Amino acid sequence: MNEPKTRRLVGLAGGAAIALFAVLPALVPGSASAATTDSNAGSGSSAAVVTPLLEFFEFGNTIGTPLLCSDAGSVVSIIGVQGGADALSTPLVNQLNTLCTNFASEGNGYLQQAITESQSLSLINPVVNPLIAALANGFDTVGTEYGPSLSPFGPTVAGLGGTVAFFEGS
Repeated sequence: MNEPKTRRLVGLAGGAAIALFAVLPALVPGSASAATTDSNAGSGSSAAVVTPLLEFFEFGNTIGTPLLCSDAGSVVSIIGVQGGADALSTPLVNQLNTLCTNFASEGNGYLQQAITESQSLSLINPVVNPLIAALANGFDTVGTEYGPSLSPFGPTVAGLGGTVAFFEGS
């Protein structure tokens, strides 16, 4: 009667167990996974998790902030035109666009500085990268081997492996 539901739950539990066992060796002190070293550690490349996250914010600042500001300006402009106050709303929209442009350019400079400074944290890569790689591999394994049990989310779970791997340092 509830066989498909039970099968899905068993598949999900099995996938979670595989993901845990994929990560567990990296957590045990002295294991081969925990002892891996990164040849770029300390060379100023990128720190795991920190640098990719800052680069993500930088992209959001250069793309998202101007887009959000232009959307806000459009809303103010529409309200002004619909309300018959476009003479008042036009200078407001122009000022908003100027402030948004300044905010985006200043924020970009701060993010560039933070990205440069975060490279000194690359010494965490030998510890964090194996954990991230194991987690990404766990998602990929669960999504591909247990995809039918996770239907329709199998490909999505497998794709999370690539998203998690993005946060590895170099």
